[in-house]
Amino acid sequence: MKYLLKVFLLSVFVLSFLIPRGVSAGDYVSDAIEALQHSNVYVAPGTPGTNSETSDQLKTFLGSSDNIVLIMLPPDALTGTDLTSIAQKISAGLDDRKTIGLAVGRDVIGFSPILPTGIASDKMSRAKSVSNDPITALITFTQNVHLWLVDNPQPIPTATPEPTPTPRPTMVPIVLPKTNEVPLPFWGVFVIGFFIIIAILAVQIKKARDKSKYDSLMSQINKDN
Repeated sequence: MKYLLKVFLLSVFVLSFLIPRGVSAGDYVSDAIEALQHSNVYVAPGTPGTNSETSDQLKTFLGSSDNIVLIMLPPDALTGTDLTSIAQKISAGLDDRKTIGLAVGRDVIGFSPILPTGIASDKMSRAKSVSNDPITALITFTQNVHLWLVDNPQPIPTATPEPTPTPRPTMVPIVLPKTNEVPLPFWGVFVIGFFIIIAILAVQIKKARDKSKYDSLMSQINKDN
């Protein structure tokens, strides 16, 4: 009995490595974001209805200046989530700078934070109504967005220029004239003015002394009386 139990547990352990493990929706999202850093199309390996040429087929409908990315994921990417959540997470991983065409299995959705609200969703709904498979729907969605942009050109965002610092004025040192460069009349006026000031000061000092002597004399006279 113990031998059979050991064989059973060993078989379960081996099978745990042989049975393929499921890939979570988060894995598909992170793989798509990483791939879209260098390309505008991502087709997850093993997505039903796709082959090695599907990615190149989708790229032929995208221009180098397009802000559109196309993604195809297998149906199990929807496990525990929904189309809108996947599209929003991929958009956030791309800094919300792209218009997204997403196909998960046969379900498709258009999502764009850079177009007016509802435009991407409407263009994908129209594409799905005239398409028989998700690849055709993504191609038609791309064409619909291109046509809409022709009729409604979007302003090209421009980087805000950094303010140019105002240069400070260069300080020019004041150069005083040398003695031999000062004109003679200036010295004459300077000397005359100097003596006038000295004379005024002398007169004021003499008046102050005379007044002090006068006040002292009057004070003495008053004491004697």
